[in-house]
Amino acid sequence: MHIRTLERRFLRETGISAKQFAKIVQFQSSLTQLTTNDFREISEIVYTNGFSDQSHFIRVFKAFTGVTPHTFGKR
Repeated sequence: MHIRTLERRFLRETGISAKQFAKIVQFQSSLTQLTTNDFREISEIVYTNGFSDQSHFIRVFKAFTGVTPHTFGKR
């Protein structure tokens, strides 16, 4: 099966692209780590979950939650 065929089938079956699904999984993993306090510094969450840098993590986190990780942690 070609990669493009797989991408089309994934989109058809799930309603989202494989890339978007990967972002959701990456975000969910970082959210779990943040909510269980399984980190010493925010950079640990960033690199453990494959974000390129802290600003990338903050942008993605804010896109999904509407708040920054710092604000989220204060709740």
